[in-house]
Amino acid sequence: MKNIQTGILKILKVLVLVFGVTNGYTQTPFELLQKADSLYAKKQFTQSFEIYQRIHSSGQYSSAMLLKMAFIQEGLNKPGLALYYLNLYYLANGDAQTLVKMEELAAKNNLPGYEYSQVAHARELITRYRPHAALAIASVILLLVAVSVYQSRAGTRPVVAGILTLLGLVFLGVLVNFSSPGRTAIITGNNTFVMNGPSAGASVVGLLNEGSKVQITGTKDVWLKVSWADRDAYIKQAQVMEVKL
Repeated sequence: MKNIQTGILKILKVLVLVFGVTNGYTQTPFELLQKADSLYAKKQFTQSFEIYQRIHSSGQYSSAMLLKMAFIQEGLNKPGLALYYLNLYYLANGDAQTLVKMEELAAKNNLPGYEYSQVAHARELITRYRPHAALAIASVILLLVAVSVYQSRAGTRPVVAGILTLLGLVFLGVLVNFSSPGRTAIITGNNTFVMNGPSAGASVVGLLNEGSKVQITGTKDVWLKVSWADRDAYIKQAQVMEVKL
């Protein structure tokens, strides 16, 4: 019995030692980011990208990291991945110059879906700041209602406050019901078939190269419904990377 207990204790000591060493080498996302930035500064781009990718796969990111990932992929002559990370950087940062950069890179590689639009940028900004704007407008409306009540009790008709309250409610309603920019995805492989239906037996209506950008309008099984050449078409989900943080 004593020998069995001794054996169990030895096994436990080994397990503690193994897990202790493993935990000692576990790095936080911040530490990994510092290591990747150090490698990037030394122009060890492939190694730094691998670490950035690990961080991003864990659900963590920074705007600067995404921009560096795009730069690395552009330098490796992989415009598709470069555009993917530029799209993510734009979602995280909202810099309008990123749209111009994406349009230039896409035009250089004959990739559709990146036409720059001030309207699209405005929609992105409204979507980004909509919750904060809605909260601010609601606060102003409450203040105006309080002013209206005070003026009514003081025997004054709250005409101006009433009009402003009405306008605020209208604007708040428009903002809340504002439709967000649609989902987008980047094609991940060359000569990706665009089908006229969600089936492998459907007719091929076009081909898209890696890096092309499409608007997603729906899903059906393993297929994405996309807007392509002013018509509905379908692409397999496995052949795209959706642009989302």
